[in-house]
Amino acid sequence: MDIGLFLVPFRLPETGLHEGFQWDMQVINWADEFGLSEVWIAEHSTMRWEPVCSPELYIAAALQQTKQIRFGTGANVPGNHNPMALAHRLMQLDHMSNGRLMVGLGAGAYPTDHLIHGNTDPGEKMAEAVEIMRAIWEKKGPYRHDGKHWQFEIPEYDEIQQGPFMEPLQKPHPPLLMAGLSPASRTMTRAGKLGYLPMSFNVGREYLAGHWYRYMQGAESSGFAADRNEWRVAHNILVADTDEEAMDLAVNGAMGRTYREWMLPGYARGGMLPTMVPELGVTDPDDVPIEYLAEEKWLVGSPDTVIKKLQRDLDASGGFGKIISFTFDYLDQPERYRRHFELLGTEVIPRIKELEHRTEALVDLPRPAGIED
Repeated sequence: MDIGLFLVPFRLPETGLHEGFQWDMQVINWADEFGLSEVWIAEHSTMRWEPVCSPELYIAAALQQTKQIRFGTGANVPGNHNPMALAHRLMQLDHMSNGRLMVGLGAGAYPTDHLIHGNTDPGEKMAEAVEIMRAIWEKKGPYRHDGKHWQFEIPEYDEIQQGPFMEPLQKPHPPLLMAGLSPASRTMTRAGKLGYLPMSFNVGREYLAGHWYRYMQGAESSGFAADRNEWRVAHNILVADTDEEAMDLAVNGAMGRTYREWMLPGYARGGMLPTMVPELGVTDPDDVPIEYLAEEKWLVGSPDTVIKKLQRDLDASGGFGKIISFTFDYLDQPERYRRHFELLGTEVIPRIKELEHRTEALVDLPRPAGIED
C-alpha cells in the first residue's frame, strides 16, 4: 500500500495565489522527500477555494523540484478544452516528466466552470474529447475526425518537416484514471469498462465496497482485470506525535476551517450529507461537528491511531492499494504540517506495508446490499 496526495488545492480565501502556489510546491517537496508515491492536482476555473485552472502548469513546475514522485492531473476536464491542444500538452508533459505522468479525466463538477467554457453538455463533450485524445495518442495519420463538437484532420507524415511526429513516451499513453463520488457512481462502472484506474472519494466508508463492485462490473464486461492494488481512495489524513496534537491541528486548523466554510456547505447543497454521516441523520452542515468527523471519519491521530482507523476503511471496502490524502493551507503552522509528512514517511508508510497481505489475499466481496446489477 502507498500514500499519495491530492492538491485540490483547498485554498483559504485570504491566501494569495502566488503565496498558495509556493506553499503547494513546498508540500510536494515534503511528499517527495518523505517517500510518498504520487500527487494529483485538480482543475477548476471558477472556485476560489479550489483555484488551479491548469494542473499541467503545476506539474511542469513541480517536476523541476522533485526526484521520484509521480504526478497526475486530477482531473483534466477535456470538454472544457480543445482536445487536440490538451492531448499535445499532455504528450509533451509525459516526456518532460520522463514517464512520471498520469492523467485523470472527468466531466467536471461545477456548473460555473462549464458556463465560462461554453460547455453545455459536459458528459457528451467529455466522451467525444477523450475519443479524440486517444486517437491522437494511438493513431498515425492520415486520420480525420468529424464529430458533433469537433472536427479535425491529422495529415500524413511529412519527410521534410518531419511531422506530425509527437507521441506519448508511455505507450500507448500515460495511465488514465476516473474518480467516483456518489454512492451509486456510474463513473466507477465506466472506468472499469474502459480499463482506467479507479479512484474513490471517501465521503463515507460505507459505500466504498459498492464502488469496487461497480468497477468490477465494468471491467468484467470488457474483459479487463480489476486490480484492487490500483484502486485509489482519497481521504483526509493528519498525523502528529500524539492524538491530542493531531486533533487540535485538524479541528482548529485549516482542515477544520475548510470543512466548516466550504466542504460541508457544498455537500449539503449537493444532498450528500446523509451519505457522509448517515448515522447523524442531518441535512444542515451546522449540525455536523468537526470534532466528530476528525474522530470517526478522518484518519487523524498519532501513527498508532491512524493505522487503526485505516483498518476500518480496509475492512469496510474489502481493501485498496493506495490512499490519497487531501492537502490544506497550513501556512500559519508550517513546521507542524512538515512533521505530518515526516511521520507519514517514517512511521505510517512502513507500517501500512504490513497491511499489504490483507489487500493481496482478498477475495472479492459479494454484491453489497443496495447495489443493483
